Amino acid sequence: MSASHTRKNIDPVETMRLSTPALISRTVTVILTNLIPLYGVWHHGWNSFILIVLFVVEGIIVFLMDLLKRPFMKIKDESKILFFEFVFIFFFGFFAILIFGRDEDSTDLVMTIRTSFKAACALPLWPILAILLMRLLRTGEELLAAGVFIGSGRQPLYFKGGGWMLLLFFLVMTAPFIADKSPNPMAGLIAVIFIKTLGEVFGVWAHRIAK
Repeated sequence: MSASHTRKNIDPVETMRLSTPALISRTVTVILTNLIPLYGVWHHGWNSFILIVLFVVEGIIVFLMDLLKRPFMKIKDESKILFFEFVFIFFFGFFAILIFGRDEDSTDLVMTIRTSFKAACALPLWPILAILLMRLLRTGEELLAAGVFIGSGRQPLYFKGGGWMLLLFFLVMTAPFIADKSPNPMAGLIAVIFIKTLGEVFGVWAHRIAK
C-alpha cells in the first residue's frame, strides 16, 4: 500500500479526538482541582468572598497556563486573544475583589482598596499552590497530547482563557447571590462548585459527545 493511499484513509477527526483514557485522566484532574474549594467551604467554612478570591486566582493561573502554551501554538491573532484574556481576568478580578471585599462604611477609595485586598489575604496559600499544581498537570497533559514532548501527538492546543472568562463571570455573580439568598449558605456555595465542576467536565467531553 502506498504512502499516499494511507494518507487518504486517515480521518482528520481522529487526529483531534482524545482517547478515552486521556479524557478520563483530564476529568480526574478537573475533579481534583474542584475538590480544593469544596474542602475549603466544607472544612474551613469559607464564605462567598474567599471563594470569589480563589476563582479569580484560578483565572489568573489559567491565563499563565495559556502563556506557557503560546510558544507551541500557531493561531491567528494569538497576541490579541491573550491581551483580551489579561484585561478581562485581571481587571474583572480586581473589581470583583473591590466590590465584594470592601467595608460598607468606607467612603474613601484608597481605604476601600486597602480593606478589600486585606480581606482577600484571608485566603491561605495552600489552595493557590494546589490549584497551580493541578493546572500544571492539565497543561502538561495538553502539551503531551499535542506532541510537544514526544513528537507523536496530534491533538491541537487551545487557549482556555476565553471559556474561563465566561465561567469566572458566572461564578463571581452567582456565589454571593446564592450565599445571601440561600437558607443554607454552605450548601449554596457547594452547589456553585458542583456547577463549576460539571461545566469543566462537559468542556473535556464536549467533542466526544458532539461526535
